[in-house]
Amino acid sequence: MKKHTSLIIAVLLGFLLIGCSKHATGPNQVMFDYLGNPVAPPANTDVAYTKEGLASAMQDAAQAANITLTKVEIDDSEFPFLVGVVCAGKGDMAKLKDQIRKMAVYEYSGGIGSDTRMVMNLVPYRAFPTDASQRIIHRMGLREAILSDKINGHQQP
Repeated sequence: MKKHTSLIIAVLLGFLLIGCSKHATGPNQVMFDYLGNPVAPPANTDVAYTKEGLASAMQDAAQAANITLTKVEIDDSEFPFLVGVVCAGKGDMAKLKDQIRKMAVYEYSGGIGSDTRMVMNLVPYRAFPTDASQRIIHRMGLREAILSDKINGHQQP
């Protein structure tokens, strides 16, 4: 069931955007227009940027940092896929980030989190479809906040 949660959220968001954007007015319409539609993964997506590639990379980085991850969540509802991790110990996140920075295929540029939890995009901006990069950027902050709430155990409305 967990594997399908992201897909269900993406579909519901799509229906919401389609259904509500026709009826939204004023400030809500501005928000719908600003966010635009979800971005599908490019057909030639590097394996490193897939759900499996990102999850495996987080485990490799944790092993190299000699830390334990208690949770790894990948939001694969749209491109780029986002990574959410929870570390077992305080201060472990800094060690994990140091290892991620050593991985040439990824670009760590920050995220939402603390010393034990982090949500981040690791896909380099150069890998974004050029015609969708603005939409990706507009949507990413909201998506990171949603995934952060999820890994922190907060209920989604």
